[in-house]
Amino acid sequence: MAGEIRNKFIEVKQRVAEAARRSNRDSSAVKLVVVTKGQSAEKISNVIEAGAKFLGENYPEETRRKITEMGDLSQTVDWYMIGHLQGRKIKFIVDHFSMIHSIDGVEIARELNSKLQTAGKQLPALLEVNVSGEESKHGFSVWNEADWPSFSDQWLQLQSETKSLHYVGLMTMPPYAEVDENSRQYFLKCRKLLEFLQARSGQKSFDQISMGTSLDYEVAIEEGATFVRVGEAIMGERIYL
Repeated sequence: MAGEIRNKFIEVKQRVAEAARRSNRDSSAVKLVVVTKGQSAEKISNVIEAGAKFLGENYPEETRRKITEMGDLSQTVDWYMIGHLQGRKIKFIVDHFSMIHSIDGVEIARELNSKLQTAGKQLPALLEVNVSGEESKHGFSVWNEADWPSFSDQWLQLQSETKSLHYVGLMTMPPYAEVDENSRQYFLKCRKLLEFLQARSGQKSFDQISMGTSLDYEVAIEEGATFVRVGEAIMGERIYL
């Protein structure tokens, strides 16, 4: 199992680098986040030993359990929260995660900010945006470009209220597509939204985009992703314990 995970990790890393080169980008500008939700501590240890530096999780309590099981090895990587966050799980984010990719509403941002203030911590954060209009998706609804100016105003107001969150960019999840090229329009739209927010706010450091999964991460890189979230292509099928 360890050898298989290592080989898949190396293959995906190579494909990430090749996609970056096709886009005239430095491969170091793209972080490979290995999605480890539903995976055992043993398999996660295998991928860390293969070279993984960034791990993505959806369920904070599950993450806490695995960190405990893994001991010191768990401290050699950055754990990212990439899924929808429920208010009652916020305490786990403050204690165990080094970044959140999924600020999908005003209230959760305020609640998380309050807990961070109490703990005397700051946390890098991405705003999750719904650029497709798909009702099942979490995130700020920005599929209609006419809404972008009001979203920009909303974000700037939120930023002034939640100073323990350091907003550095956007995250999106396009509709499911078996053909990776079908995701391109949504990745392009997310990049254009990022550029719009940069220009309107004057914040050039707001420059990160988390998009692309096992199905379409190469297309996402071609459209500007700085984080890609790859799970089953490296880790294999999830088994929730």
